[in-house]
Order: sequence, then C-alpha cells, then structure tokens
Amino acid sequence: MSKIGLFGGTFDPIHFGHLMLAEQVLKEFSLDEIKFIPAGIPPHKTKKKVTDKQHRLNMVLLATKDNPRFSVSDYEICNERLNYSYITISHFKEQNPKDEFFFIVGGDSFRNFPEWKNYRTLISLCTFIVVPRPGIEPTGYFEKFCGDEAPPRVFFLTGFSCGISSTAIRMQLKEGKEVSGQVPPSVEQYIKTNKLYI
Repeated sequence: MSKIGLFGGTFDPIHFGHLMLAEQVLKEFSLDEIKFIPAGIPPHKTKKKVTDKQHRLNMVLLATKDNPRFSVSDYEICNERLNYSYITISHFKEQNPKDEFFFIVGGDSFRNFPEWKNYRTLISLCTFIVVPRPGIEPTGYFEKFCGDEAPPRVFFLTGFSCGISSTAIRMQLKEGKEVSGQVPPSVEQYIKTNKLYI
C-alpha cells in the first residue's frame, strides 16, 4: 500500500511555491508520492480566462520531471466536463483500491468545503492535508460544516509560508517583468517560447 498525496490545481503557471509545498507535505506526512493533477475545466473558475490546458499540463510536467516522487496525471485535462473533486478522487480509488489518498487543499477552500459538490462523499474517500491561513485556529475551518456528516480525517500542515502566486506571476509577465526565481527555468523558457501571459 502506498500513501499518495493528490495535489490538484489550475497551475497557471506552476511555480516554486507549489513545488515547495509538495516537498514539505512529502516529508511531514511520510508520503510515498505526490500526484499533481492540473485542472481541465475547474468548476470554480468557469467565468475566468484560464490558459489552455495543454500548456498548463506541459508546464507541470517540466516542473516535476526531476523529482522521482512527483508524478503528473492528465485525468482532468483529458475530460471535457467540469471536474469535481469527488469524481477525480473516486477515479484514483478505483484504480488503486489498496492505496491511501491524501487530498492537499488550501485553508480557504477547505473552509468552504461544505459548498463543494457531493462533499459528504468526498469526506469518505480520503484524508485531508489542509494548508492553513495565518491567524485562523483549526476549529475555524469547520464553522460551515453541518455537524451531522462523518468527521473528515484532517491534518494541518505546519510552518509553510510562500509569497509566490500564479496571479502575481501572470501580472508581472504581462507587464514585461522577469519572473526568474519564482518558476523553474524550464517553465520560464516554456512561457517565453510559447508567448504566454503577454
């Protein structure tokens, strides 16, 4: 049995903060693997412009290729439908029923978790690793839960801080600024070659 972290995201673009987070999760929770899952059609971003999914997948592949404990799934990228987390995690559970799955999620998203589609089903499928926001006590993340659902298995990542964001990187690139030190060199070159975010 393997312990696998599932790290979904738009990754538009992937940056060093994502990679640092994945490394810390691997170590702190003794996982065997982190599986990056670039979103195809993210339900929460249907009204926002998102970079072509093939470009985002390619950038994730470039950013993770040198770490043998990182893998990339194109499951959501290949689907032509809205990708809900309970469907994605059900897929991996069916493919590898003996493995234990840990769903990595930001504190803001987890705080709104009861608003997710079929969240009660999702609770039963995996353990959660929540990246908390500064100043919020762990109990504050459960305020919107109904209280009658099965209690989720939750761990909180400690001591992680990152000042890098995909939104800021896109803005900097649009303004013609350099983003060296925020994204891997291979990703930076890919962005330049394909004239993304300009």
